[in-house]
Amino acid sequence: MSATEAAAALAHARERTEALLAPLSDEQLTRQYSPLQSPLVWDLAHIGYFEELWLLRRAAGRDAVSPAYDDLYDSFAHARPERGELPILSPESARAYVSEVRDAVLELLPELPQDRVAMVAQHELQHGETMAQTLALAGLTQPSPYGPPKVEASGDVLVPAGEFVLGSDDPWAYDNERLPHSVELPPFRIDRALVTNAEYAEFVAAEGAESPAHWGRNGGPVPREPVLHVSFDEAEAYARWAGKRLPTEPEWEKAVKIAGDELEHARGAAWQWTSSFFGAYPGFRAFPYAEYSEVFFGDDYRVLRGGSWFTDPLVARPTFRNWDLPQRRQIFSGIRCASDA
Repeated sequence: MSATEAAAALAHARERTEALLAPLSDEQLTRQYSPLQSPLVWDLAHIGYFEELWLLRRAAGRDAVSPAYDDLYDSFAHARPERGELPILSPESARAYVSEVRDAVLELLPELPQDRVAMVAQHELQHGETMAQTLALAGLTQPSPYGPPKVEASGDVLVPAGEFVLGSDDPWAYDNERLPHSVELPPFRIDRALVTNAEYAEFVAAEGAESPAHWGRNGGPVPREPVLHVSFDEAEAYARWAGKRLPTEPEWEKAVKIAGDELEHARGAAWQWTSSFFGAYPGFRAFPYAEYSEVFFGDDYRVLRGGSWFTDPLVARPTFRNWDLPQRRQIFSGIRCASDA
């Protein structure tokens, strides 16, 4: 990746952040709407802190803008429910901070390691989606032209047995996507379409399940849009009710890599739960810090694939691995079912 490409990625991420937050008042930016999410202004300053830490301090050897930020804006220093009580920067000060950091980064850009620049750009894009989730929880309007697409496809696709390469060595790939390795799978079937609100409503009525919280807003769900804000537990229950199952993580990636044109909205509509736990690939090496992936490996977190309607294409690649706790439903998560062939 060239310095020009890196600069373009950083600019693109910042444009999305600014467009998302521009319509909001200082009160909306400062309020903590949910214990599952940080105040929006915390996320904004954290974006600047992460960029400062990994590009200016760790890569370029600069001194910290403020030593206090190591406590305020380190994701592991304070859990999300606590962040609204911290002495965090005001919206005006947070904007000034992220601009100061970005100006310094652009001056040094040709000298900085490009893999870290790619990480910083993706980090901002990921936090943009986190902030969009906060807006959804708060019932605040999303900026145009964002929104989930309609579901039109039906039926399923047969994915034949055989080997394929799981993972990536792309320069943009995170540590948990590496190393690419061969995996053998039996044949399976995977649905062409995501589960819609209308289909999920049938499940809710039949099973007495809980409806997604956002269904009560803005006149109720659009029947042909993909169901969103479902937990892994709910997705698994739906698949079982429908006589199917959730795909494994390797199944999902193989289907997208060899039959992606036949899968509607494989990426860019809803994160899709898989049945797989989040774990390391063979040859895994933490980069650039263990806390990005390694501390989450194990049987607590389930993997999601694909990307939502808000996920940027720089992030929504076929090998990108998202993960969350199985009870979480604040993310833009939906369902694509699979079955044995």
